[in-house]
Amino acid sequence: MTINIDRPSISYENVSLLKGGATSYSNTSNNASSIKLIPLLQDFSFNFDTKTEDVLSLGDKFYSKRVNRYDVDVNLDISIVETFEDMFSGFFGSSELLSDLNKDVSFYFLIGKKKNNDNFSDADETINFGNAFIKNFSMSQSKNQLLSSKYSYSCSNVNAEQLVSSTLSNPAIDLTGTQLQDLTSTLPNLQTLFYSQSNLQNKTYPAYKTNITISGVKSEDIFLVKPDMIEDFNFEIPFNRQKIFTLGKKYPMQRRFKNDSQGSLSVSCITSEFVVNGNDSNLKDFLNENDTYVINFNFLSENGTPKNFEISEARLKTSSHSASLTQTLKSSFSFDFDPFEFKKA
Repeated sequence: MTINIDRPSISYENVSLLKGGATSYSNTSNNASSIKLIPLLQDFSFNFDTKTEDVLSLGDKFYSKRVNRYDVDVNLDISIVETFEDMFSGFFGSSELLSDLNKDVSFYFLIGKKKNNDNFSDADETINFGNAFIKNFSMSQSKNQLLSSKYSYSCSNVNAEQLVSSTLSNPAIDLTGTQLQDLTSTLPNLQTLFYSQSNLQNKTYPAYKTNITISGVKSEDIFLVKPDMIEDFNFEIPFNRQKIFTLGKKYPMQRRFKNDSQGSLSVSCITSEFVVNGNDSNLKDFLNENDTYVINFNFLSENGTPKNFEISEARLKTSSHSASLTQTLKSSFSFDFDPFEFKKA
């Protein structure tokens, strides 16, 4: 039997996502002026493992007690059509990765009351995520597709709440202090945010306006192939983190960014010409050369806004080539790089 007659199931028109500022446990970062609507949301998911610990005592045949641990990771994944706005600025500053990658944010997932109704002024339910630390960013594009990104977070808390007014509990925990969840958040006027969105299609970055160039520092080519006619790419930066625990605290005080992260880029292209001369035509010579690569991304939005990025000192990791019946010859390459070498060009 259906519980909610007005909304027997929840579908895309019933949901929306808001993001607070850094840091998560802060009134300033979670008020009406700091909380932003995330536009062009494509996918949203979360999961967690309670990490129950079984305790066995002498004289017991079975585990006598099961205890829930407090170092639970709430994994939150958010996929969007990329606009390089509030989501992207969560880890990338004016020209490069932020110097402080140890700040967290809160997210608010709103659910509207009625089926086939996108009026969020009367949204009555929220699922909220506190102490969300970015743990992975990936960006990809294929021919005839819009530029899209996926943001993955590791959170310390999640709670559901009925929204009576614009004020609700901030899901963030005071990790470095009392470890209480005792702040409130004030949401902006939701319908005003929706009405203020206009011409979102002009903020998107279509494939036909994307250009990627790959050039070796010592040679313009990649091993065996001239890198032209790129069909798709996938870019990823993992933000490896270490939990910091202390005596007297239930939750980890910090999920500290580790500088051992390596970014990766994979591209595939149509091959029309092979390199037949020089060090890039012979694997032995290529390995001796030990070349690095400069990779440039040039994106242009529908309204003509350019976004240009560069990776310096990338290294070729894998190279593969294939041909089959009815198919053109394809080449694929993957590179790894220092995430801090990913900068605005």
